[in-house]
Amino acid sequence: MLIVKLETVTPLFLAGADPRGAPELRAASVRGALRYWLRALLGGVIGDQNWDALRKAEAAVWGSTKTGASPVVVRMYGKLRSDYYQPLLHNPKKKFTFRGISPGQTLCLELSPRPPYREVSSFVLSVTVLWLLLGGLGKRSRRGFGTLQFPEGIPRQPFTHDAYKNMSKFEQTLQQVIEKAQNEAQSHISTLQIAAGTPNNLPAFPLLHSNHTKILFCRNKFSTWETAMMDFWRLLRGDQYRDDPVFGFAGQAGRQASPLHLRIIKIDKSYHLLLTAFRSRFQSRDPDWRKLQDFLRDCAHRWQGTWIMGKNIKW
Repeated sequence: MLIVKLETVTPLFLAGADPRGAPELRAASVRGALRYWLRALLGGVIGDQNWDALRKAEAAVWGSTKTGASPVVVRMYGKLRSDYYQPLLHNPKKKFTFRGISPGQTLCLELSPRPPYREVSSFVLSVTVLWLLLGGLGKRSRRGFGTLQFPEGIPRQPFTHDAYKNMSKFEQTLQQVIEKAQNEAQSHISTLQIAAGTPNNLPAFPLLHSNHTKILFCRNKFSTWETAMMDFWRLLRGDQYRDDPVFGFAGQAGRQASPLHLRIIKIDKSYHLLLTAFRSRFQSRDPDWRKLQDFLRDCAHRWQGTWIMGKNIKW
């Protein structure tokens, strides 16, 4: 059994049985997030066309109705303080609040092997680290809320505690994490005798691939998570980018989740923006991907961005 200590960096909105009640830590929410990043990782090595192979590779990690229960049991727990927070900090007209787990709280993520397995695989740990670094948990997680960090690191992974103390170390280690996860995904499908594939020019779903993923870490220091989030929104809601469908939408045209994931990373005593963008097919209409590319370049210029992935790829 492995217990990973997590720290909340931004408010975490996880509604329980009562949507207006206290937030609840649910294993199902964690598994859902892990499944998303597992598919993104596997899609990068299998491609987006062989769905049978993709399901087989996923089932080997998380189980299925055909293969049985997952080899991994996931739990999350902790004694937590919660408060009310505005999910739309950038909009002074919308002052409604959600109850969320407060920043600075300690959670425990427990990963246990299900018998007859004796340990949690290194591949599962790689997926977990990838999720914790690039993804979030709960409502508004793609816009910076629900950011979690693991200050003590995770065994058998390149990300150690000192990566949260130095920007250069963080950038270097993040690249190592991505490379290790991709290599282990290759080994995973090789063990299952699944052939590697290449994604379409416009993949059917978000996947981690150098042609379809851009990752940008911003060195500019913010004193609080709120100021970091507000500055991000000032740019996103500016005249050039406001309401552009490439950032996701909801309305009469349907609903499309944003392809842009914002994390607010705490390094030493300052806060930094970490942006991950996936280029994939939209359900209703394909947007102008150059707009998202321009936005990321503006972020890099405005906040001293360092490209982790996708710098020279044109969308």
